[in-house]
Amino acid sequence: MTAEEKILYKLRKARKKEERIVEGLKKIEPKESSEMTHDPEILTPEEHFYFLKMGRKCKNYVPVGRRGIYQGVILNMHLHWKKHQTLKVIVKTFSAEEVKEIAAELARLTGGIVLEIHEENTIIMYRGKNYAQPPTEIMSPRITLSRKKALDKSKYRDGLRAVKKYIPKLEQELELLRAQAETRSENRSDAAEDVQNTELDKPDFGSIPSMMECSENDPTTESLMASDSEDLSDIFETDSETETEEKAELRPLYLDQFDKFPVQNDEEHEDFEEHLRQISIDSRNAKSLGKDEDSSHFDEVDKMFLRAASLLKKQKR
Repeated sequence: MTAEEKILYKLRKARKKEERIVEGLKKIEPKESSEMTHDPEILTPEEHFYFLKMGRKCKNYVPVGRRGIYQGVILNMHLHWKKHQTLKVIVKTFSAEEVKEIAAELARLTGGIVLEIHEENTIIMYRGKNYAQPPTEIMSPRITLSRKKALDKSKYRDGLRAVKKYIPKLEQELELLRAQAETRSENRSDAAEDVQNTELDKPDFGSIPSMMECSENDPTTESLMASDSEDLSDIFETDSETETEEKAELRPLYLDQFDKFPVQNDEEHEDFEEHLRQISIDSRNAKSLGKDEDSSHFDEVDKMFLRAASLLKKQKR
């Protein structure tokens, strides 16, 4: 099952449940044989202000819970009115509109007067000027529900509230899913159009082999290819010649200098002692030349210091 099918299944189930709850409420509601008429007494503004002030100060009250109005609530109100003129009816777990409906229903069933609905949950009622305690049939009328049926009615009412809140949420989710599906279909169609456009813009590679075959058969193409190959060979030859010249120019310098040194003979000397003497003489000559070259750069003062140093060395020896 897809997400849309699941939501539709839940929606059908919720609507069937709503129909069942409405039918159950109709069965529980009492059948009124004759409607009770309510003709409230007319109060002057002074009387209304006086009884309202009295009702706000009074401490006697009747609670109305989740069961709503049933026989016990009306009986308790008449018992309070036996000794007190005003009464507070504290209603819980009901909205402001439902509190107004409860106030009108209590006035119709008890014959009292609604003075004010205080803080949206407290009904202040007055029993009337010519109040007399009614008989038991009026104090606990049959048209009202019993305690057990009132509890069943409250359960049905709570279930109906929950279902009425749940159905709009499901409808909203269904609309969102459908909108998302539409956007996805539009995106897919756009993507398909883009793919088709790209395929049209692509070059036809199938015609390339035919072009190659035609070019092979034409003599003009062969001549052009041959001329191109010759030009390329000329370019590469010129490049090779220039490279050889550059390499020759970039010959390392130390090789040229190395060639200037005299080549020594590898022949063995006949007299080894004479050979050693010759080497020592050459080294002395080189030292003397170096000294002369160094001394040419020295001043007279430097020469004096050098002589003094040589004399000190001789004395130490």
